[in-house]
Amino acid sequence: REGPSAPDPSLEDPCGAVCGHGGPHGGDPLGGCCSRHLGQARLVVTVTSGRGRWRGDHVTATDAYVQVTFGSRRGRTGTVWNNQSPRWDARVDLGTVELSPGGPKLRLEVWDEDNQWDDDFLGACEEEVEAGANHEVVCYVAGGRLDFSYWATCGPALGGPRCQDYVPQPPQGDLGVYRSSHWPPR
Repeated sequence: REGPSAPDPSLEDPCGAVCGHGGPHGGDPLGGCCSRHLGQARLVVTVTSGRGRWRGDHVTATDAYVQVTFGSRRGRTGTVWNNQSPRWDARVDLGTVELSPGGPKLRLEVWDEDNQWDDDFLGACEEEVEAGANHEVVCYVAGGRLDFSYWATCGPALGGPRCQDYVPQPPQGDLGVYRSSHWPPR
């Protein structure tokens, strides 16, 4: 016969709340309980448009696409063919990333598609990512202008510009009070 088991320390978060077993979020670090690491955020980039003197193809207008990178996470827009003012309106969800002081920057590269193995790199811009509301950015690259925005949402119970601060969360339940809880707290 075994004695009572000790509570699993991995289920207790540094915020003072206890993460539940199973449930719809399972072990997802961004679902419903405190984030397991400081800096966790979800990063979504919207590449809107470009215009100007893109210098890709010599005979026809540029066949432009944008490669989006943050650390090891990457995505890309589709290609807009033969257009010096491409409009992508492309949402690139980079998923869960780690924001940290001195960490990676958001990098957008503009390319002219040829045969994919010999595409022409037109230029790049980098942006320091901060959590919070939609950030609209304009960068000038390769004789043209690139408009994009990003939204970085801190993981549960995290806050601050780089999601480095734990933020107290109310307990889950009816109006934040459990039936077995005592008010005022002892």
